[in-house]
Amino acid sequence: MPARTLQFLELDPADRAAFGVAARMLSCLVTESLARGIYLKLADGLDASGICVILLADISSCASPDVSTAYTASNVLAIIPLRQVPIFKHDGTDPRGQEIGLLDPMDMLPLVFEFGGNEPSEHAILATAVLKAMTGPGWDLSDASLIPSRSPIPLWESFGRSMKIQETVLKDITAEFESSLLWQKHSFENPPLAPQFSSPSIDWEQSIIEGHPTHPMHKTRMFLPPIPNHAPGSYDLYHTKLRFIAVPRENLNITNDFEKYTAPLIAAASASAGQELAIPENFVAVPVHELQVAHIQAKFPDAVIFAPIFHLPILGQQSIRSVVVPNAYHELSLKLGVGIKLTSAVRTISPASAYLGPRFSAQVVPALTMDWNIVAVARELASVVHTHPDGEIAKHCAAIIREAYENTSEERGERLIVCTSLVESGHAGEGGHIPAVIRVFELDTEEKRIEWLDKFIKLFLEAFLPPVLHNGVGFECHPQNCVARFDLKTKELLGFIIRDFGGLRVHRESLRASTGVELDFLEGHSIIASDPDDVYERMYHTVMHNHLQQLIRVLGLHYSGVGWALVRRHLRGVIPREHALYAAWLAPERKTFPGKCFMRMRCEGMYRFHLHAPFPNLILYEGVQGA
Repeated sequence: MPARTLQFLELDPADRAAFGVAARMLSCLVTESLARGIYLKLADGLDASGICVILLADISSCASPDVSTAYTASNVLAIIPLRQVPIFKHDGTDPRGQEIGLLDPMDMLPLVFEFGGNEPSEHAILATAVLKAMTGPGWDLSDASLIPSRSPIPLWESFGRSMKIQETVLKDITAEFESSLLWQKHSFENPPLAPQFSSPSIDWEQSIIEGHPTHPMHKTRMFLPPIPNHAPGSYDLYHTKLRFIAVPRENLNITNDFEKYTAPLIAAASASAGQELAIPENFVAVPVHELQVAHIQAKFPDAVIFAPIFHLPILGQQSIRSVVVPNAYHELSLKLGVGIKLTSAVRTISPASAYLGPRFSAQVVPALTMDWNIVAVARELASVVHTHPDGEIAKHCAAIIREAYENTSEERGERLIVCTSLVESGHAGEGGHIPAVIRVFELDTEEKRIEWLDKFIKLFLEAFLPPVLHNGVGFECHPQNCVARFDLKTKELLGFIIRDFGGLRVHRESLRASTGVELDFLEGHSIIASDPDDVYERMYHTVMHNHLQQLIRVLGLHYSGVGWALVRRHLRGVIPREHALYAAWLAPERKTFPGKCFMRMRCEGMYRFHLHAPFPNLILYEGVQGA
């Protein structure tokens, strides 16, 4: 098992949270080329192989970083000890050391240094070695001393101001980091029990402790007014209530027979209340998240809000807004608009998404080139969204009915596990410190881990690349949207479920040419790809940079290059050599590939439309020599 997990878990929850947020933030700054990260090797005999020196924005942007102007302590944002050599830029120009192209939180030891006073430190030996490594040409650190950073907030504010970011944006981002810190600390202090293979799917969904591996606001939970603020632990987002409202039919855009699918909900709520939920004539009942009632009251005076007695218990999946309703639904689930900012996006449902989902499910999904033996698409069957002319308001009154394969998996002899949960560790209970994928599938040797990963990659690529290759359609295959299907008796991987269409990428011309289907969508929807390369970029981010990279690292198969060798072998088996995707991903000259920039997007106030920058192409990574 990688050493990071045990060392990281030795920290107290507050320090773990501070490092978790800082590591993701600093990772984004370097990988997105907002800040220059310089690698310097350390002397042998230390836990760290080297360090990443991260420079402030005004220094990072220098076009010609020669040694004639020495960097001082005031030019350095942070210094991170690294457990292993990271991935370098192929065209770095700083003579002080190799420029880092991809810095992942799992490259880091759980410690961040900054320049400061003479605070006694338990890391004095390491700090001395770091300063010694920074004595070459181009450095002027006389009388400088290092202290451990205790919080990512001052680091962010220092960098943001060096970047000359607008003060209001800087403060907004600071608030998101502060929220992420609070909620991550609470998660570490109150870890869920380690899920077992016998655990139902919902337990796996609710076993997430950290979540996104690189998003800088990975645990942000901000309740937007008029929802009252809830401190961590004061409200259980995984166990809450479904409430009901009614809206005049003429004020709703309804797709498919929404009322047919909500009838079981209304019947169950009526039975539970002991009285009928009476819907006014020419009104339509809409299920809403308990928290969202405040937004409904404030934004939709046409809505009738039914008394709290009409409610049903709901269980939140990983995304919080996607819920199962055990008292009413067996084969269905709900996606609800909720005015909460999770990561950097408000988790409502846009009119464009409500419009697209059922249409894409009915018209496009059946026409796609996919092996239905190994992959199933959780179709969106019906939806509703308010007709308010301002889409930013309308999105607060919306709901989608979705298929729920998880609820019926045991009837098919399958265990369904959301892929995010496979790489999580730090759970309560026996073995909880071990990543779930290693613990549950007993991958206690490298040989077993390689064999398991080999099967996973093969099926994953066979599941999700054909629609890219043949139809110009890329599903958003990050771990939260992918649910792995395992045989209930043998634990063998059988395939996947893909859910959620908000992050699709569709090249309409390729879809039309291959299937004859004309995509039905609202103009301006973010899913439309300008060309096939646009689809390849989305797939690279979700499949390579996000999904497979974290799995490969957790299995201890990154630095050796073994995991990426498996990826290359299976890509060559799935992608025809003459296809444009082969050259885009596998050509030796493709040393970089456009990567999604979370930090750049947040600084620009973007979340639906993406910004990209050149990231080192992980597909071509061959490992650290001697690792």
